[in-house]
Amino acid sequence: MTPELALVGGFFLLILALVGGGGYWYLQRKEASGDEADPQQLLAGTLQAFGSAVPTRDSQTERYRKLLSYAGYRRPEALTIFFGAKGASTLVLGILAAAGSLVFGEGRFGWLTAMIAGGGMGYLMADRVLSWMVNRRAERLKRSLPLALELLVLGLEGGQSLDGAMLDTARELRVSHPDLASELATVPTGILSTRSRQDQLRQLMERNREPEIRRFAQVLIDSDRFGTSLAGALRNQTRYLRTSLRQSAQEQARKVSVKLVFPVFFLIFPAVLVVTLGPAVLQLMGALDSGFGGVIK
Repeated sequence: MTPELALVGGFFLLILALVGGGGYWYLQRKEASGDEADPQQLLAGTLQAFGSAVPTRDSQTERYRKLLSYAGYRRPEALTIFFGAKGASTLVLGILAAAGSLVFGEGRFGWLTAMIAGGGMGYLMADRVLSWMVNRRAERLKRSLPLALELLVLGLEGGQSLDGAMLDTARELRVSHPDLASELATVPTGILSTRSRQDQLRQLMERNREPEIRRFAQVLIDSDRFGTSLAGALRNQTRYLRTSLRQSAQEQARKVSVKLVFPVFFLIFPAVLVVTLGPAVLQLMGALDSGFGGVIK
């Protein structure tokens, strides 16, 4: 048996053992959870069990806990599930890269380099996905905040208290803007347990990275501390947010013409040249061939 064949056989047995072990683990958890268990819960439980075995540092744990909070995942097991998903993506992409290297025959030890590269890509991919989710949620919060502020102003001017106006606003935005609705509903609910509005508003600032949410919470804190007019401050912030979103939309619209240069030049323009100049080039070639052919003859 050649060394290459032994290496391929050993790698195949390794993949078979990993797949079989993962399947057995999944079936065991399914039997323990019952026949009617949700596949998403089973997957989350499997990733949580896998993530609990991943070694982490305290500084790294605190950083990822903040990022998960910014993304909206604040359950106690969210951090362990994320580490499990990160380790699983590292393992899966490393194995797939090594398998591809062995299939295409990239040298005797090329599979090791491919496994390291694939594992590194899987390790970084989880961070990129989490950063994308954080940015997407911050954008959703920013776009839904003007409507929430307008509803809050209507409730306050109608004689409601701040807590009642926030609960009614969260109830109205529960379907269209669930992210902001959950944030607004958390504040009055937390006040019932701690009886401190400022602490709940500070926690709202810590849970979100969006500057407009932080500014909104700071306005509520200043109004509660100094007794200033809250409806007027919220109306000014609403006007500022509307203007900012309008300017951002205009900026994105101006960038479209620049972004269209590359697809137009490299994709559409060559096709236009072929369609418009193709017949003329063929006729010219035919005329030159007939003319020079007659002269030569």
